[in-house]
Amino acid sequence: MMRFNYHLKPKIVISKCFFKPVRYDGGIVIDDFINRLKNYVDFIEVCPEIGIGLSVPRKKIIILFEGEKKKLFQPETGIDLTYKMRDFSERFLNELNEIDGFILKSKSPSCGVSSAKCFKDNNICGKTDGFFAEEAKKRFPHLPVEDEGRLRDDGIREHFLTRIFAFSEFRELKENLSQDELVKFHSIYKFLLLSYNQKNLRELGRIVAEKKNIKDKMKDYEKIFFSSFDRRPSKRNIYNAIIHIFGFFSDNMNIREKKHFLNIAEKFKEGNLEKETIVEMLKNLANRFNNEYILNQKFLNPYPDELNYKNF
Repeated sequence: MMRFNYHLKPKIVISKCFFKPVRYDGGIVIDDFINRLKNYVDFIEVCPEIGIGLSVPRKKIIILFEGEKKKLFQPETGIDLTYKMRDFSERFLNELNEIDGFILKSKSPSCGVSSAKCFKDNNICGKTDGFFAEEAKKRFPHLPVEDEGRLRDDGIREHFLTRIFAFSEFRELKENLSQDELVKFHSIYKFLLLSYNQKNLRELGRIVAEKKNIKDKMKDYEKIFFSSFDRRPSKRNIYNAIIHIFGFFSDNMNIREKKHFLNIAEKFKEGNLEKETIVEMLKNLANRFNNEYILNQKFLNPYPDELNYKNF
């Protein structure tokens, strides 16, 4: 079974302020996760506020609600920047091709993801998406759009990494498209897809088996594959995938070994054990019984091991 080894790096649109001094105060944002990630992805840098002609440093801009209307406003100058920002965002996003996700600056009125303060009648009225982040979500509904603040959450970060590497590998599949390659790809994603969306897994299997033109087949496959990752997998679905994988080894194990593993799996299901622990147990079993099919499963290795640590 062929392994996909991340030859094609994920392409991520990222706020330029993580690399260059373009913040409103002329600063650069230092983030441990992004520093680690940059060795494994290709970044496309953007600063929407520079893109609409604002300077560094620059006067504060805010998101202002007037009734239901959302505006980007600069209080000190009284300038309404809404049209400029929407126009820039649409033009920039329309020019993108074959990308896998976004990492934007938290709390920014242009880039924050559900983290930008919004104002009404001179008072803070809540939090919302920045204008560029909002447009990115609309333009790419099945791609991950996150900011560095949200990515400090272990679950959100794991989901983000899983998606960007899955999507980049799908792009690699399209570059080497054949029925055999599609079968291989679907095979190594079987249990990861099972952990995310069992219904979609069945539908994708049906598409792979169809006697149909490969390009037409891929259009159907792509839509369902991407939508399968829209939501984080439930603990119940992950447990289900774990038990299915365990079934490949259980007949070769004694009663005590089986009982021990199933007890560990129950601890995970009940929330008393980290997923990483039981995944390592499955890897050990796959190596012990020399099962290449399981060793190739993306459920066990959805992204490079070097990115799999908790405390960024």
